[in-house]
Amino acid sequence: MSPPPRLPLDGRGAARSRWRPPMGRHDPARLPEASADVTGTSASPATLLARLAARLGRPLELRVTDNTRAMLSLRHVGGVRRVRAHGMFVDAPDEVLDAAARYLAHGDRAASERLDAFIRANAHRVRARPRAPARGSPGTAHDLSAILRELAAAHCPELPPPAIAWGAARPSRRRGRVRTIRLGVYRYDARAIEIHPCLDAAWVPRFFVAWVVFHELMHHVAPGVESGGRRRHHHADFRALEARFAEREQAQDWERANLRRLVAARDG
Repeated sequence: MSPPPRLPLDGRGAARSRWRPPMGRHDPARLPEASADVTGTSASPATLLARLAARLGRPLELRVTDNTRAMLSLRHVGGVRRVRAHGMFVDAPDEVLDAAARYLAHGDRAASERLDAFIRANAHRVRARPRAPARGSPGTAHDLSAILRELAAAHCPELPPPAIAWGAARPSRRRGRVRTIRLGVYRYDARAIEIHPCLDAAWVPRFFVAWVVFHELMHHVAPGVESGGRRRHHHADFRALEARFAEREQAQDWERANLRRLVAARDG
């Protein structure tokens, strides 16, 4: 059984705080419409907006969602404080909204723990969304299960290994002038690794596929840690474990030399 969502999660399944320091005042913003079936109750999103605004002491914009990962987050856009809250918060008790206000305003650790407990208790209200099916681990050129077995036996034999599969292809993204591609992801909720299918090619060396699998396996071994109100996944312990991969430098050099070809393989 996979663990319930925590506060809050990003699109990779990694916990991440989105608290930022408070900014200046602004004009009250609109309240976007929310689906009537988000919470299954008669509680009003407008009431939640008023309750949060009163606790934060300033106007804000609220969007009630049925998100499966980010349960509560705050962003500042053009001087506007934008809060996104899962529908479970619409009818939350006062003590939970008190904690929500402290978390949003200050990233308070005790408030975060109280919110995590509330989210776990309401995990049944988080709707799973269908995902594109992943392909089996034996690919055309590389067998992910075999690679994972070798790595797990060598580096974490005491842990039950995660599942692994070739994931659904995702578009590359542009970072400045350089296009990037996410080659692997570890899904905490499913305890599973997904590897981008562009790596299932004869021209991609096995040691590089193993490096990507190893990186995601280390997320299984060393989960993220809370620090300063944020959840860090590439922390010092993780980096120390990652450095144990014998061909790390060779793999990183190969990636730099072949990134454009990987992106082209994905986009082509």
